[in-house]
Amino acid sequence: MSSQPLTGPPELSPSVQARLAPPVRLLSAGPWTARPVGDELAHVSYAGREVLRAVKAVVRDHNWRTPKPSVRNVEIKQDDDGLQVRWAVAFAGYGVEYDGQLTAEFTPTTVEISFEGAAVHAFRSNRIGLVVLHSPAETGREITVEHPDGGSTAAQFPHDISPHQPFTDIAALEWADAGTAFRLSFTGDVFETEDQRNWTDASFKTYSTPLSLPFPVAVAAGDTVRQSVLLETATLEPQEAVEAAAVAARVASSLPTAVSARIGAEAGRVPALAVGAGSQPGVLPEIPGLDALVVELVDEENDADRSLWADRLEAAAAAASIHGAGLDIRAVTADPVGAVADLAPYLPQAKRLAVFHPDTHITEPDSWPALKESAHAAGFGGSLLAGTRAHFTELNRESSRTPSDSDALTFSITPQMHSTEAAHVIDSVPMQRLVAQNALRLGGGRPVHVGPVTLLPRFNAVATSGTESEAEADELQGEPFTAAWTLASINALTMDGVASVSYFEASGPTGISGADGQLNPAGELLKELAGLRDSVVLSVDADAGPVTLYPVRSRAGLVIFAGNLSGSPVTVDVRLPDGVSASGAVCAAFGQETPAVIRFSTNNDGDPAAGRLTLGPWSAGVVHFPESNFPAPG
Repeated sequence: MSSQPLTGPPELSPSVQARLAPPVRLLSAGPWTARPVGDELAHVSYAGREVLRAVKAVVRDHNWRTPKPSVRNVEIKQDDDGLQVRWAVAFAGYGVEYDGQLTAEFTPTTVEISFEGAAVHAFRSNRIGLVVLHSPAETGREITVEHPDGGSTAAQFPHDISPHQPFTDIAALEWADAGTAFRLSFTGDVFETEDQRNWTDASFKTYSTPLSLPFPVAVAAGDTVRQSVLLETATLEPQEAVEAAAVAARVASSLPTAVSARIGAEAGRVPALAVGAGSQPGVLPEIPGLDALVVELVDEENDADRSLWADRLEAAAAAASIHGAGLDIRAVTADPVGAVADLAPYLPQAKRLAVFHPDTHITEPDSWPALKESAHAAGFGGSLLAGTRAHFTELNRESSRTPSDSDALTFSITPQMHSTEAAHVIDSVPMQRLVAQNALRLGGGRPVHVGPVTLLPRFNAVATSGTESEAEADELQGEPFTAAWTLASINALTMDGVASVSYFEASGPTGISGADGQLNPAGELLKELAGLRDSVVLSVDADAGPVTLYPVRSRAGLVIFAGNLSGSPVTVDVRLPDGVSASGAVCAAFGQETPAVIRFSTNNDGDPAAGRLTLGPWSAGVVHFPESNFPAPG
């Protein structure tokens, strides 16, 4: 192995660089620390303990879309009395122009964030104002909800993902943590809290205005919104402890550059992997072991006879035969029986079939018996799925209406329903595991087919205008970052009961290959993993921070997939299973030059099973160990 150091971050466009590594500044005032990141005041911490994940202002249009915020004119003033931060945020997009001014004032016992915003011109809006994000680590914490009428309610942050708002009619929230009491009060509107884990956001969100009030509302040019949130502490710790905790928080907040990991016994199996067919499935190069191509078919007004469905299905069926894969058909129609009649020629080849209503995006129970009967009469012998084409949210909220005799459940995942910041996209990964566990709970033991998993939403599931925007492409789609994120997602979704996971599309801006048939980094990862379907995945005992290790015991020996979701090189000291030699490893990077991105070497401590893995920034790759090092069982 070369002794040359790994290179720094890969060459990135300015916009991608800004997404992956936005400027971050640590604010410190007495016991408080916080980090301005983009338009958020993030990681508001007291004496080294995070109290609020973030506070930010949001503007949503009538279809719940978020005009892009841009930050300007940041002013920071600090003196003996405390710290004041002011910044302007301009929101623009979807026909909306809105200007806001935010101020954060820190004193030894309080943090107050104020917002004043005004519309540049008239538009319709579903929400304008401050939102507070609470960490998912708050799960189970007891809290007191104070109401505008002076009353209060004892509650707690839910363990299972709550389908509806756990706290409503909020004037203030009170709780205690490690001997310190906190009170978070709101002015300018009535607030409520929702469980954003439904959308794989790593947060609970307290926001205004209550959803029980009518929306959208007309906003006239010049209309102004004024809100504030005040975070107070009831007690102070000794100053020496406060200062020590603040220092510890600054140290702990930095990304690790060296971690250790021990690979253990069987922890699961590589799930079946599928890919969305998209509009050009034939462009995708052969992927042996691919489970299925997911074909999404939506009733269109200009396609009354569904002739476009036939074209899509013909192309997908031809492509699927190249991969030795099946079809996973997802139809969106108010006429399930008629749709099945049109699908009949392709149903014998289909592994899975699901039908969703175009208005609710779920499998409607009233039409389920007829759908089931007509599908079986048409010769369909695969798994008939129920659930939603949208987020886990819809499955969670409509669980009582989901047909109980389906063969399996399904829902989709996108990490950017509410935020596009890279940190939120990364933090969605453990929430993916949580929503899958909750789906298995709702299904009562039925298997779950997750996907499509996409970086951006495929359609607007909450539009109020009755129209859907077409799927947008994320500039990160073809980056090695997305391979590392996809590996982390597969790792999170590797569990008993998750029968398959589908990712992205075959080709194009939202796909895993280009028009020339060349796989992008995420496509290279999926191709390698698809061939290991149902192979044993080994456990990893590690506090690996931004690193994902996914060890697979294959017939060709031990394979370790690795990803680094950080902008710094990372070293991992790896202890392989007993009897496995760390020598002879062969590395390959996905989408980047291998020697500059991933390396594996034996340690010089006399332990033949000890090795050292090095990963470059925002990278993913794989390490193959010879079969003689790890003979396959049986």
